Order: sequence, then C-alpha cells, then structure tokens
Amino acid sequence: MSIFHALLTDRAVLRIGGNDRIDFMQNLVTQDVARPQNGACVMAALLTPQGKLLYDFLVYVEEDALLIDCEAAEAEALAKKLSLYKLRADVTIEATDLHIHALWQEDGLPCPPMSEFYEDPRNDGLGLRGFFSASPDIVLPEKSADDWHANRMRCGVPQGAMEMPPGGVFPLEYGFADMQAIDFQKGCFVGQEVTSRTHRKGSLRKKLYPIVLSQAVGASGDKLMAGNGDAQRVGGELVARREMLGLALIRKDAKTEKLTLNNADIAIL
Repeated sequence: MSIFHALLTDRAVLRIGGNDRIDFMQNLVTQDVARPQNGACVMAALLTPQGKLLYDFLVYVEEDALLIDCEAAEAEALAKKLSLYKLRADVTIEATDLHIHALWQEDGLPCPPMSEFYEDPRNDGLGLRGFFSASPDIVLPEKSADDWHANRMRCGVPQGAMEMPPGGVFPLEYGFADMQAIDFQKGCFVGQEVTSRTHRKGSLRKKLYPIVLSQAVGASGDKLMAGNGDAQRVGGELVARREMLGLALIRKDAKTEKLTLNNADIAIL
C-alpha cells in the first residue's frame, strides 16, 4: 500500500518556553504533560470551567520547550487565552514559522517509523507528523490537506472549531477519552470536575462515529433520522462531511437502527 505525504496548511505551531512551562500547562490542560519524555507527542485540550471544549491541540515535548500543534485559525486566540493564565510564571508563549507535514497509509495501517517524524497520538491510521521550517526532502506521493482530512474522518477523529464549536461541546462525546486526550489520574485541570464525573458515571448519551453516506448530501448540524416511517425520530446530527464521508454524533439508543440524512442512507464505519 502507498504512503502519502501532505503539508497541513491549516495548522500552526506555538512554542511554550520558560522554566515554569510544565507546571503552567499541567494546571490547565486535560493531558499530563509532565509524563511524556523528550520527543513524545500527546493530544490535549483546554476546557471551560463547565467542562466544554475550547481548544484541541497536540503537545510535542522538546528538551527546553513544548510545541503546540494547533489549528492555524485559532492559534492567536489560543495564545491569548493561555497568556491570561500566565500571571508571574516564568513562561513564554510565541508563534513560530514551523510547518506541519503528515504521512499516512491509504489502508489505514500505522506508518513505519521515519526520521524527523513522530506518531500522531490520536489514531494509528493518522500516521506520522513532523515540524519543519522548510519543506522536507520526502520522496512519496504528495496529497493535499483535504485528502488528509478525508483520512482523518475515516478514522473517526474530529478536529478544530468548525467541527467542535468552542464552548459548545463536551469532549467525551467526541471521543477524547478514546484518543487518549484526557488523563483522569493527573489531578487538576480546568473543567476537570464535570469531565471526571461524566467519565466516572458513564452517562454519555451520544458518541461520535465516522460514517459513509449513500449520497453527498448534508451540512454540519443537519439531523440524522433513526427508524422507519411514522416511527422515525432524531437519532443524531452531522458534525462534518467531505463528499460521502462524515462524522456524526449519534445517540446510543439509535446506533443499531436504520439511519438516514436528508433521505440518504448512512452506514457507520
């Protein structure tokens, strides 16, 4: 199977430096950033005090800094939000000129290791990523960022403010526990109480799934219908779509029923 390469033009990189960087981030984000060793990458999020998602991002650990791989459109807002918590801590928050390049296999299998790249921690099918200030010398078939996003949807991984409106969604419904984005053992982070209680009680009514549509129809927020005829009811909603691939938030009690969106049949991958 082929391995593809793409420049992810919709991503940006922030650099968190200073002697207090670990403690600073540890008290804010959902992930344990003190545990990963140099060269490791983890997924993390910043939540509201009510436990709703503000920003999702990846954290790459360097010897003297944390690199935040985030949505480019939200990078400035994320930097400003983090700065609000800085107070007198020895922490620097800077934009960088680094670019994100990704490698992935067309069959959804993990990519073999490659120098200067690290594993995307969210799903094996997302392959590898790397930070570069100039285009790396990669002799692989080149694809677009849109192609990479289609593969991401196929893997069932949500990303960014368009799919998860800031302050509007609960991260556990969107698979953040499955993506190892929340460490429930590390202690305090913003929004921890609500998130931990929901996880402990197992009270989720909805969950995000990758789907395939029989027709390329529907927009974010459109309702999925469950059942047949007069017994039909709302069974979920479309979160994102690219052609006939999509991500949908589906009620647990509707998952095994016939699902449609604007009269198009839906299959859960």
